[in-house]
Amino acid sequence: MRLLRLLLPVFVLCCLPFVAARAGSDPYSVSGIVVDASASSATQAQTIAINSGRARAWTTLYRRLAKQEDWSRQPTLDDTTLQRLVRSYLVSNERRSTTRFVASMTYVFNAGAVRRILHQADIAYTDTEARTLLVVPMGPGYAPHSPWAMAWADQKYAHGSVPLVAPQGDAEDVSALGSLSFGGATWQDVQPSAARVHAQEAYLVLAQPSSGQVVVKIRHLGTGSSPTIPDITVPTPAKTPSHTAWGLVADATASAVVDSWKGRNLIDYNKRSKLVADVRVDSLESWSQMLQRLSAVPTVTEVGVVAMDIGEARISINYVGSSDQLKDNLAHANLDLLNAGGEWSLSTHAASSDMGNP
Repeated sequence: MRLLRLLLPVFVLCCLPFVAARAGSDPYSVSGIVVDASASSATQAQTIAINSGRARAWTTLYRRLAKQEDWSRQPTLDDTTLQRLVRSYLVSNERRSTTRFVASMTYVFNAGAVRRILHQADIAYTDTEARTLLVVPMGPGYAPHSPWAMAWADQKYAHGSVPLVAPQGDAEDVSALGSLSFGGATWQDVQPSAARVHAQEAYLVLAQPSSGQVVVKIRHLGTGSSPTIPDITVPTPAKTPSHTAWGLVADATASAVVDSWKGRNLIDYNKRSKLVADVRVDSLESWSQMLQRLSAVPTVTEVGVVAMDIGEARISINYVGSSDQLKDNLAHANLDLLNAGGEWSLSTHAASSDMGNP
């Protein structure tokens, strides 16, 4: 009974709506927008330049949140709406004269206002923080100094909206990945290299050059399920420099991987569901940890207690999107959601535990 009394305040708290915690960078902040304007005065030039960057920042943000197939559906916003949509901005690398203003801008958008616009346009999107994904270039095996592997050294992939990072390529990675088979590899085979770059998922990208083109096969390993990604075929015209050709292949492959990740994580916020799950409660500490992990899941909107007893509880979880997306997001928070014969259960697992091959 003492444990039950200790848990009661926490049970009451969990009946309140959840506000998802977010670590890392703000997905609604857009940096690196270069502006350049001239006018009859420095003040006018600055105003024109800052205003001109908002539309480009909006396009960058929209493409970050939406799947590529929906880019053509980007809502068109007038200047007044864009001004209201931007919560604040930051100027850096500023250069000015009496008639010209040049700078690199960061625009911070109002998350709630952006969500409302996308909801009204019926556009599914994801603002889930993208974790690092390990990309293992193969052709047919992993060779860190091959042109294909070297193409992935470009830091633009690591700093994109979904960070794609290649193995470090040293002796440790060669030992772990050198004998890797594209078709037979498991998560356990790549996990040591993934852990070194703080990734919980990996994509094997097998490049197969042929006459005038390169065909790339892609395979996902790690947390959660992932739909099969169709092979990528990239034309490589004759006389194209090797580093240019492989860069084009890497660009197309990166787009396919990012789009697949977004496809798994795009949330239809108009789709709201609820499930009831059983939870084992070993201690107040374990219960508090579970609540903390649940609060970090962006698709969970509310948690309530249906029933409780010593050592166990039955909770209701309100969420947006699909149950598969909820399961994947919970897995990233080190929570296992299982369905056995229509009965749901929720449990924690250690962050360091092995993840099975899907």
